[in-house]
Amino acid sequence: MKPTALILLALALNAAAFDITVAEKDHVDISNGGKVVARLMMANDLSTPDRHHDTYKPYLHVFDSTGATRLTKGPKFNFTHHRGIFLGFSKISYGGKSYDRWHMKGGDQVVTKIEPGDSSFTAAIDWQGETKDAFLTEERRFTFSTPAKPFYLGIDMTSVIKPVSGEAEMSGDPEHAGAQFRPSELVDTKTTTYIFPGENIDAHKVKDLPWVAEVFTVEGKTFTVVILNHPANPKDTATSAYRDYGRFGMFPKGKATAEAPFKLHYQWLVAEGDVRDAAVFQQAWNAFAGKNEPVPMLTIKGSEQPKPKKEK
Repeated sequence: MKPTALILLALALNAAAFDITVAEKDHVDISNGGKVVARLMMANDLSTPDRHHDTYKPYLHVFDSTGATRLTKGPKFNFTHHRGIFLGFSKISYGGKSYDRWHMKGGDQVVTKIEPGDSSFTAAIDWQGETKDAFLTEERRFTFSTPAKPFYLGIDMTSVIKPVSGEAEMSGDPEHAGAQFRPSELVDTKTTTYIFPGENIDAHKVKDLPWVAEVFTVEGKTFTVVILNHPANPKDTATSAYRDYGRFGMFPKGKATAEAPFKLHYQWLVAEGDVRDAAVFQQAWNAFAGKNEPVPMLTIKGSEQPKPKKEK
């Protein structure tokens, strides 16, 4: 049996191992063997300005295999809008206006319904305009699996975004739009490392990478996360993967109507330890994408920060 087939078989055999527990209007727990390995945070609490700030958009927390260590960041701390696995766009054109649903200025992303499934759930999400009325609606589906080793958790996310009428254009820039993963506020910023498929890859310039991996340390433990970019996603997708605090992901852009929604498909694989194996990453993407591409060379880079702005 080919390696790709083996990985697909492993995913299928382990797909039923996850329990989905919904705490209405607050969170969704994803458990494996009694351990919470992921949690969707979906409260939208308008009771105080602080609570509203902390709950203005849904995001997915990720934990280690024991459920004891939180790998991802919530609200507050550096860049408060960075939260777990999240999706947003800083520049959305709709009805002659521009909306920022990355920093969540002037409107929220609100989960209105959760439909649990087998090792999965679908969240119906309203993207609000100036009022509480939605100008975009989204169905965001998460499916969880136990991938082939060295990974202990697979998180598959599909998103279908529609405007309530007319046309919407999703845009922004690689650092402020798209599907992103943000490590915990306790991440060791001195050791964050990025891994790219191919030689001499520059994340600021390259487009449509099939995958990107990150190695980071939280609370003295090292983890590797890889994001897989499905070939059906919008072309000309940029990659943001260079900051020391570890926020990284894919930035697609495009237009959406009710008849032709904006569709996205990504998968995150999580491993405990430092993984820098090109064959492991490529085989995972081949299984995800239904391809049989060869194992590439690797570009491995430490993190970088933007140059200080000159005072005028």
